[in-house]
Amino acid sequence: MTDANPFDDLGAVESDETDQGAGQGASESSHEPSVKSETDAPPEENSPEATQARSTNESATSSGPAFEYSEVRQRPLYARGDTWDEFEDAVGITVVPELRRQGIRDEEKREIHDAVLTLAAEEPERLVEIIAERRHRS
Repeated sequence: MTDANPFDDLGAVESDETDQGAGQGASESSHEPSVKSETDAPPEENSPEATQARSTNESATSSGPAFEYSEVRQRPLYARGDTWDEFEDAVGITVVPELRRQGIRDEEKREIHDAVLTLAAEEPERLVEIIAERRHRS
């Protein structure tokens, strides 16, 4: 038996940038998403007209995540590499394009993961079937 930490494979906490597909994890000290306030913008961008234009553009292109990052509870999920690959392919090939067709352009990983867990909770008998099938195959 080794003294290896079972959580070593989790790596750094992913930021919301990774959720958007930036492909880089954040440092472990960055547990909160960075938020830029309107006061950080140059003065001409803080005008009422600029604020209204930003608001109009944002609502036309995205509705925002279904829930805030502060509501997230992170827990490790353990799956085989092939299963992760299948999941990521399904999300990239089917889920994200369908969300785009429905006008959702700003999906977050946390929303996708939440939906997956919701689906599993709604259909626990299917989980039992999958686990049993895989046990009998091996």
